[in-house]
Formats: sequence, structure tokens, C-alpha cells
Amino acid sequence: MLNKKFSKLAVLSLLGVLGLTSCGDSDEIKSHPSNYNDPIITIDNETEKIHNNILKIIEDQFHDGDLPSKTLYKVLYRYAQSVFGAYNKITLADGDTSITLKAAALDANPNLQEHTICDPFIRAHKVYWTYNEKGQHINDDDQDPEKWYVVEDDKNFTPAQSERTRVLSRFNDIEKRIAENMFGKISTGGYTSKHFFKEADYVKSLYDAGQSVIKHTEQAVKDVKPLIIDYTVEDDQVFDSEILHREFYQTNYRIDEDESADVDGVQYHYIEKEIVPQIFSDLLVEQYLLDEESNAVKQSRARLINVIKIEKYSSFHINADLLVKQLVKEIYANKPTGDYLAYVDEYDNPYLDIFEKYEEISKGLKVYDPATVTPVTDETSAEYWNAEQIIYRIHNSRSDAFKYAELRGKAYYENTTYGDLVEDYDEFLSAESFDEIDVSLRNKFTSSGTVSPEEGFDQERISLSQVEAITKGWYVQKSGPSLDSDGTIKSRLFQLSVANNKLEAKNATAEVLKFDNESGLAATDRFVRVNDEWEVREEKAKGENKYLCSVNGSYFLKFEGSYAGSDYVNDIVYDDGSAYYICQVVEAVKDVKLRNSDSDSSYAKTRGQEFLNAVISEVTTKVAETGSYSSLSKEYWLKKMDIKYHDQSVYEYFKSNYPDLFDDEE
Repeated sequence: MLNKKFSKLAVLSLLGVLGLTSCGDSDEIKSHPSNYNDPIITIDNETEKIHNNILKIIEDQFHDGDLPSKTLYKVLYRYAQSVFGAYNKITLADGDTSITLKAAALDANPNLQEHTICDPFIRAHKVYWTYNEKGQHINDDDQDPEKWYVVEDDKNFTPAQSERTRVLSRFNDIEKRIAENMFGKISTGGYTSKHFFKEADYVKSLYDAGQSVIKHTEQAVKDVKPLIIDYTVEDDQVFDSEILHREFYQTNYRIDEDESADVDGVQYHYIEKEIVPQIFSDLLVEQYLLDEESNAVKQSRARLINVIKIEKYSSFHINADLLVKQLVKEIYANKPTGDYLAYVDEYDNPYLDIFEKYEEISKGLKVYDPATVTPVTDETSAEYWNAEQIIYRIHNSRSDAFKYAELRGKAYYENTTYGDLVEDYDEFLSAESFDEIDVSLRNKFTSSGTVSPEEGFDQERISLSQVEAITKGWYVQKSGPSLDSDGTIKSRLFQLSVANNKLEAKNATAEVLKFDNESGLAATDRFVRVNDEWEVREEKAKGENKYLCSVNGSYFLKFEGSYAGSDYVNDIVYDDGSAYYICQVVEAVKDVKLRNSDSDSSYAKTRGQEFLNAVISEVTTKVAETGSYSSLSKEYWLKKMDIKYHDQSVYEYFKSNYPDLFDDEE
């Protein structure tokens, strides 16, 4: 699918990477600075100035530390740049004037008449070339696959648009990983106080550690207000959501900025120095998978899912029972968009918003006085599915469900997690003497006497809001999600037939992709709406596989059990005894979808090259985390480098850890 042939990079270990020069005539392999033997400290008698041999100090620290592994890391990073292209000009080696990935991505715009920057970049980096299933480099610009041709001239060819798209996709992928990496760094550490993240504290910690970031005393940093980071913030949106300000950590970062443009003032390169090298290291592992372990990717059974968990209350779970019934009803009532492929495949789909609404309701965080709600009876209106209408209908059907109450001026529903919090707070404040106060409650609402009770209550409410009941994202079979107590969802999710939907049938036609003009439903849907009632389309329901069903063009896992019984409506719900689960399968990947071919099932044809590239990146990233691929990748790339060693400790390290590299030695 992707290229296996990369030109070798001449790597002289420390000479090229650390800028050191070998010296000495003994048999031992050494690498020292040329002035290594100069005195560490000298005093000039005429000027009385002190001169330090800094290079000797640095060199000794390297040898006393972990020089071999640092050498390996730097060597692999430089090699990764030869494979994918340097991220931007800052990451180029000294004296290197190569076209960068950023410059090529900026020039990859399909609307441009010429691609004078991107095309030479592609010719120099085979990883972006398009190959057919025979491993031949091809041009696939023509919409008719029969007119695709094998590229004979590898030096002067005009790249196909799919290759330019691959360049832009790789740059965008790296940008996404930068955001995710930065989010991961602020998710741990002492930068959050009482649930509020303080970017100024984070910047200060980096600046004090000598990192290339803006000074924490700058006014721009001081002006940033602390804010709450909750589960609604996606990892890759850390800059877009202004949780972090990228200009504090990286100068001239935008893709539409000319890399040759001068930037006034001090420049910051923390991201280039600390984040990008690790990303390129990861990319090498993933490229190794595509080159040498492609079956691990093809057979990963990758799934993109949205799963909601509605917990049952320990002693009173009628709230959860009735709420999940409303959720099922809303899932079936959701109107199709009419764009079948987008509705099936798009991650940002309506069901994610629906799940988040029910998550909040289940905790009791949405509180409305039933006496003030005007009921809406039109099920087709948007207002009918507002949170207050859902709660009103549940309470109206059973008076003890979502029962409204007030304590200490705080409205709540009984028998919800937030309701418990309010009642615990009332118990704490109702104590007539210190001895009557439950120790656990005192600690809970005063943080062991460090905050006021009201502030402690607010902190507990924020904590409750941040407990996520939705599991979303990509998973592969070897590292599937841990959801229900008995593993049923994971077991069913990775069944082979979950990926066997109508789009992948051998006899798939254009008609399969269309909606029925009269009913507005997808051709694969199991239900049809008749006189405001759902009726089973028996021929569709019976034709479903055991694990998956189509609802309004979207796919959901099916379950057998006491909750579902024989009811087609309720079989999308799983009950493990302590909670209810509904799992939407947004994507179910298998080999044929990942092929860059004219197959009717290939993402390249159904969704486009950019989408195919994004899925391949997601899947290989997940697979790379499941085995010893990192170590295998290092050995794979080191064999391609044909390294010459100039340091005995480095030589011994490489020989000990990668003995296959030295099989030819006597």
C-alpha cells in the first residue's frame, strides 16, 4: 500500500548528530571534541579572565549519562527527517537547505496551477508516492482506473494529486499530534488547582527548566485566565479551545505563514525541540508496520466508537431504567441526513451530542422544576428532545422518578449522584456541634479544613461533571476498551462480521448507498415510520448479521439478553447488572477499506484520499502500541542506515541491543 523503498542516509553517528570529532590512535573507538584535552579552567594573566572548557564538561556528562541511547534517539530522528521530510526550517540540521514538510504542505493546495515546492519534495521522499497492489509506482490522477499508468521516470515525474494530498495529510497529522501531546503534558502535573488549569504556571515550569518558551513574566501570559478543562475538550483541540496559546511555545507555526518570513522579537521553539522529535520517532514505528507488518494493521479490526454508560442507582435505578428507554426512542427518532456515507462514517455525528445530553441528565446535573415546564407533544420537533422535556416525561410517567427537591437553596433530583451530593451537603451543614460532623463529609466539603463549605461543594460538583460516562475514539482488537463488567461489548465489537456491512458486500451497488425517497430511511434500516409508530421491516431486520444493525443509516451493536429479549428496538442496549450501555460503531475497518485502490469498498473511492490517510494514521498508531514494534522498528531502520561507529560505548550499546546488525562481523 505504501512505499517500502527508502534511500539510505549516510549517518556517521556522533560526527553527524552531535558534531563531535574522533581522535586518538588506539584500537578503542572514541569520539571527543577536538579540544577535549584542554584544561578545564585557565586564567589569562593579562586580562585575568577565566576560560572554561565547556565542551569537555558536556562530553563527560554525556559519557557519565546515557550517551548511547541518546545517540540512537538523535540518529533515528535525523533518519526520520530523511524519510518524511523535516517538519519546518527550525528542525533542519545546520546547513541543510532541503524543502521542509511545512513548505511542501503549503504548496500542495490542489487549486494551485503549479506546485514548484511540493513536487520536488515528493520526488525526494518516496513515502508519499502512490503504489498499486503490485508495488508499482503509479499516477492515479485520471478518474478512470484503466487509465492509471506506471511511473517510469522516478527523477523527473510529475506527482499525482493523491501524492500531494498525502503530504498535506501528513503535515495535518503531525499538527494534530502536537496538540494531543501538549494536552497530555498538562493533564498531569501541578498546573491545575481546584479543577482550574493555570497556563501561567505551566509556562513558568517550562521556562524555569530552561525550555524555549515565552517568559512567564510577559503580559500576554499574565492576561490568561485560569479555566476548567472538562471531558468535553478533545485532546487535539487544546489550541483551538485556547486552553494553551501556541504562540507561547512556538513561533511562526501557522501553515499559511511563509517559512522565510522574518519574525520580530524573541523566537520560541519548544515544540520543535521537545515535541516534534518524539512524533517523528513514532512515525518511524508506524511506517515500519506498514512496510513489514502490514497484516497487523489489516487484521487489527479497528473500530471507531461512541459508547454511553448510564449507571443504575445502587438502591433505586428507576431513573436509569426510564432514561435509557427515552434514549432508545430518540435514537430511532433521529432524522437521517440523506447523505449515507457521511452519516455512517463521520465521527462528529448527531449521536455524540445526544449521548452527552443523556450523560448529563443521568448524573442529575440538568435540574428543572416540573411545575414550570410546558410539555411538548410533537415528537418531530427539536424541543420535544430537550433535556427538560425528557425529564418531565419520565417524571410524569412515574412520580418517584427524577423527583424534584430543594435543600439549602440548591435544586436537585432525588436518587441521582448530584442529588446525593446536595443531601450530603445538607447533612454536613445541619450538624449542631463539631462532634456530630462526619469526618468524611468534613474532609469532602472543606478539603480537610482548607476551603469554605460552599467552595468545597462547588469543587465536588465540578468533579462530578468531569467524570466521563462516554467512551469514544479508535480501538483495535489487541487493546480494546474496558467497558462493561463482563467484557461482552468488547467481545462483540471485534467480531469479524461487525465490519461486514452492506457497503462491503461484493455485490454492492449505488442503490445500497441511497435513502428511500418516501420513508427518508437508509436502504439498510430495520424500521420504517408509519402513522407515528415504528414498524419493523422484517426483510431488513432478518437480513442483519448477529452483531450489527442499521438505524437511520448509522450502525449500533446488537445484544442478546434479558433487557433486549426478542424486541428489535431494545437489542441495541446492553445491561451488565450495574449499568446500561449503547454502542455506536462509527467505523469498522478491514483490509479492503484500507487499500489505495478503485475497489467499491476502499476509503480512497468512497471517502477520498485524505480520509484514507487519516484512518491509516489512526489505525497504525493504535497497533503500534500493542506489541514490541518499537524495538523491531529501530532495528529495521538501523539496517537501512549502514552506520559507521566512532565511539566504543555507542558501538557496544548498538551491538548488545541489536545483534542482528553485526551478523557479518567476524
